[in-house]
Amino acid sequence: MNALHTFRKLNNALVAFLQVILVVVFAILVVDVIWGVASRYILGNQASWSEELARLMMVWLALLGAALVCREDKHLGLDVIVRSWPADVQRLGRLVVNLGILAFAAGIMAWGGFQLVSDRFASGQTLPALGIAKAWFYLALPVSGVLTTLFMVESLWATLTEDTAEVEEDAQ
Repeated sequence: MNALHTFRKLNNALVAFLQVILVVVFAILVVDVIWGVASRYILGNQASWSEELARLMMVWLALLGAALVCREDKHLGLDVIVRSWPADVQRLGRLVVNLGILAFAAGIMAWGGFQLVSDRFASGQTLPALGIAKAWFYLALPVSGVLTTLFMVESLWATLTEDTAEVEEDAQ
């Protein structure tokens, strides 16, 4: 068993965990939005925390979902054009795109996100309706950045060392 295979198994475990987390976050979001609408129309006054919780869940859902999409290579792209290129140019294109995503995820999302979260914890800011630290809202950014970084390292490693068919087969 080679190192890439071991790394891929680790990422597969992360993906399985991430999928469960995303289902839970989505379920909380759905229940929260239904409660917010019901409390507004049935009780005549929306629960003060429901909109804030919905925003928090939506941010986590979007950012964690973006990491999962990167792992599954389903992010936005120009696949129709890229598939018309020769195999070597396609491989080069994958390398360039993955390097760009890796740089953004590691630099902006993970590193910059951790800076933002630590600043928010230090400031003591809270979400008014939920009464929790505002940093929990921003924590989705570095968590997504770390996950995306791990997934892009795997993709780059696979692109550099394996046949494209094997990479696509393993990603599914």
